[in-house]
Amino acid sequence: MASYRGVTGALLALESFLTSRLPAELSSEPTNAQAKLLGSADIANILTGNLLGIYLHRITIDPHGRQRSFAQRGSDQSAPQAELPVNLHFLLIANAASATIEADLLSWAMVELANQCQLDISHIQDIDDEWGQAEVLNIAPDEMTTEDLMRIWDVFKSPYTSTVPYVARTVRLRLQRPRTEGPPVSTRIFPGGTI
Repeated sequence: MASYRGVTGALLALESFLTSRLPAELSSEPTNAQAKLLGSADIANILTGNLLGIYLHRITIDPHGRQRSFAQRGSDQSAPQAELPVNLHFLLIANAASATIEADLLSWAMVELANQCQLDISHIQDIDDEWGQAEVLNIAPDEMTTEDLMRIWDVFKSPYTSTVPYVARTVRLRLQRPRTEGPPVSTRIFPGGTI
């Protein structure tokens, strides 16, 4: 299970994954495209340069996993570990100086995510070392209406550019252990000494 940094870890791992696979014809001269994690402040300004942006626009609690808890590993097997499973809804945004570069960036990223739709500990452990060995983050296209997509863009100064919604399921965030009660007190021992 991940710490609270699991969300950031997943996003930075996705950025690193796309950056490492960006083909030379897009990443080198004259295109110089890059994959970049974007925040709301970035999109509030006009986007510049040839880039494939990753913008987290919503986090939801996974409806199928919110009541789960998992047995502890190691020596303490007493109480199950509670978790908060969250899904990351993000946009892939292609911004470029020409229509062909924009289309190439977005279609390349879609193909990469279709071919390699899972991120595991090998992608994330440097960012959040609490990520579990068996945990996998599944990335898939997300359902979003054109109206909902346009509402996101309406609040920013940047003009609309090619965008595809995706969802990353599921980041399991570790919660505090529930308090447990011990057995009732049956005897009391008071330390005493010799006088």
